[in-house]
Amino acid sequence: MRKLHLKIIIKLSVKAYQAISRTALTSITSRSSSMKKGSNFFKLNSIGAAVIAAVAGLGMTAAPAVQAEGANQFLDDSSLSGGLYLWDRNRDRLDAPDGDFQTNLSHTTINANLDFTSGYAYDVIGVDLGVFFAADLRNDGDPHHEMSFFPGSNNPWDIDWSQSKADSGASIYKAAVKVKGGPAWAKAGYFQPSGPGVMGVNWSFMPGTYLGGEAGVSMNGFEFATAYASEYKAPWYKDTYGFKMNDGQTDVDYMWSVGGRYTFDFGTSVEVAYGESQDYLTNAHFKAKHNMTVRQDDSLYLTYQLYMMSDVNSHDNENENFDGNAYQHYLGARWNTGPYTVKAEGLYTKAPQSESYHQGQFAYRMTSAYGGSNGAYEPWWDARSDWNHDEEKAVFVGLWRDLSDLGAKGWSVGASYAYGWGGESITTTEELREEAYNLDIAYTVPEGSFKGTTAKLHYTDYNNKSNEPSWAGFKNAFQDEQDLKLMLIVPFSL
Repeated sequence: MRKLHLKIIIKLSVKAYQAISRTALTSITSRSSSMKKGSNFFKLNSIGAAVIAAVAGLGMTAAPAVQAEGANQFLDDSSLSGGLYLWDRNRDRLDAPDGDFQTNLSHTTINANLDFTSGYAYDVIGVDLGVFFAADLRNDGDPHHEMSFFPGSNNPWDIDWSQSKADSGASIYKAAVKVKGGPAWAKAGYFQPSGPGVMGVNWSFMPGTYLGGEAGVSMNGFEFATAYASEYKAPWYKDTYGFKMNDGQTDVDYMWSVGGRYTFDFGTSVEVAYGESQDYLTNAHFKAKHNMTVRQDDSLYLTYQLYMMSDVNSHDNENENFDGNAYQHYLGARWNTGPYTVKAEGLYTKAPQSESYHQGQFAYRMTSAYGGSNGAYEPWWDARSDWNHDEEKAVFVGLWRDLSDLGAKGWSVGASYAYGWGGESITTTEELREEAYNLDIAYTVPEGSFKGTTAKLHYTDYNNKSNEPSWAGFKNAFQDEQDLKLMLIVPFSL
């Protein structure tokens, strides 16, 4: 009976896929016709329209044959999964360097998602669909948080800060046609980049979404991918929006990325990538990673990564981000030994500035506004700050322990510490020094009907040791915070 229900759902999804294909074709063709026919944007959109037209045609002709033997892979290799999520957060922040703690965020939010991944009909074509729902159960603080939808706003450049209640509702985060042939693959529609490249997405419980496409090839340890996008949405917005420069007015019609990765047989991988947003920013990175077994039950992971950014052209106004090339070095190590995990990581940032409108901090993405796009950036300490101001040096150490061997199967605890110093700004003589203490407690149901269900508690005590107000001289720094997060994750699959 369960398989019968799944087949019915999949058949309905095929119908939805046909509608999405037709809608995507109409939308992209409309966008293309509105552009000047001599522009690169028109050419790229024309190519995209042709690809989707071909894919849509294949889908429409193949749909009646889903029941036929030749298309069985579309059904047999399909999956339907999702989850229920609860996020409870209470974050207090100093209202001034010598002020009092005030409520910043205080909310309980629920999310749910449904994700359909098809197999490949005739081993060539398939479709991926995903939708999620979000709503606040309570909110006694700022409604502009990342787990629900920003109220009264449809993009990062037009936020209505006067709103007092977050929006609830649903949003599509994935609706892409996918094709493959031999070692090559491609996808187009609403998608998340998956190959090597500079484009990444923001996350809440769900990922951000680009409108565009990606294609790549994987063979003999080598992976290559290129991506193109004309719109994006962070998961706290319901609909995609175009890219813009810092002023929130100047349009950026597209961004693109290209990257390659090679994985050696002895556990080392090397990746290089480059990308640009139209007349705005360039991003590039180098990543080297190595995994090795130290002893029978011990493993060691080492990585060095270099992230680089620069302006495509000098705008000589607020749309210029840096005075030259900006970069960030990242060095990391993780050692797993028995029930213990130990991490030690470090960052050094250079974000050159000579004008007050320069960023003075390093955010690896091809648009500067938070939520306007994101980059394929890996350092993440869950310690509030981004530790990324000009000339800032930062270190992070942490220890986590699985308690299963002590009779507490499924439980784990951890503690970590981060410290940053040497941050500079041309608008103040203050040095940015900051630190954060973190505690973690987690439980994952090890077996039974709710296997994989996870509850996590994370606490951060963050201290900003400079006397600058929040987001003043240091544009990405805020005052002391006490932040408590509780997460409940209940996955399911059919």
